[in-house]
Amino acid sequence: MKTENKLIKTFCLIITFMMAGTAANAAGGILGDVNHDGTITMSDANMVVNYFLAATKPNDFDKRAGDVNNDGDITMSDANQIVNMFLSGAEPKVLSDPNGHEYVDLGLSVKWATCNIGAGSPIDRGAYFAWGETEPKNDYTTDTYEWCDGSVNALTKYNTSSPYGTVDNKTTLEPGDDAAVVHWGGSWRMPTRAEMRALCDSCYWEWTMEYTIHSMYGYIVYKAKSKDDMGVKKTKTNNAQTKNIYTLSDPHIFLPITGFYKGTLIKQYNSDGYGQYWSSTLGNTLPYYAYRLSFSSTSGGGGNTDYDRRQGRCVRAVLP
Repeated sequence: MKTENKLIKTFCLIITFMMAGTAANAAGGILGDVNHDGTITMSDANMVVNYFLAATKPNDFDKRAGDVNNDGDITMSDANQIVNMFLSGAEPKVLSDPNGHEYVDLGLSVKWATCNIGAGSPIDRGAYFAWGETEPKNDYTTDTYEWCDGSVNALTKYNTSSPYGTVDNKTTLEPGDDAAVVHWGGSWRMPTRAEMRALCDSCYWEWTMEYTIHSMYGYIVYKAKSKDDMGVKKTKTNNAQTKNIYTLSDPHIFLPITGFYKGTLIKQYNSDGYGQYWSSTLGNTLPYYAYRLSFSSTSGGGGNTDYDRRQGRCVRAVLP
């Protein structure tokens, strides 16, 4: 058995050198793309063989990409299927969690979901939540906010200053108050301020008025192909250039313009509006503020500031 496996490994290595470079492409994490280079090649099959022979140990993301037959183990059956996928040019399948929520590896510390909580596709805005609440509602005001008693000076949770109510010094949402945890479960959660900062600083952002074939305003956030492209923002008014060429076949997520809810009205959700996404981190300006990702057609993904947590904003989940 061991001899047979070594022969298969050698075969895979030979084929890698002979045939590398003509694999199918797809955005995000791909089933069978074990080395996460955006393509399915014989190198991926070779990695699976190494994992099977215990030459190296896969991390959780590698294991999920390599477990093609979804039996919970990395085996030669997975390697064979990857070989067949490569040779046949099969349509790539984006990785998803057990509940079907798709995610993308952008080369950061967490994987990012491909759509918002409550959305059916990347172009949908999805649900709006007040910070620390887990259900959307019709009215986003002080009177309806769960974590204050009728006034921002009477906060009942997530407060670091006594003039604003009960002090508990909690600065990160607990799982029961995290909309991503409650709605998607598993290891999903809302991103921290630092994780949002990394998304802004370590990826390439490109403004678009049409994502795929759909008319929708927002940013395509690409996994940067080099350090030169990290943090570059190609906005509506700034035609910034990158060292590398990017297409929708490269790993990316789409963040639509969402606006936000104040009271019963949604604001700034048109082409000149803002994308507004909550983090799980309490703000520093005031204890009734929380950090958010905020961007517009002209500003790019750079506004990681805090603002009124009573207002309704969208949530894009992450997976550690």
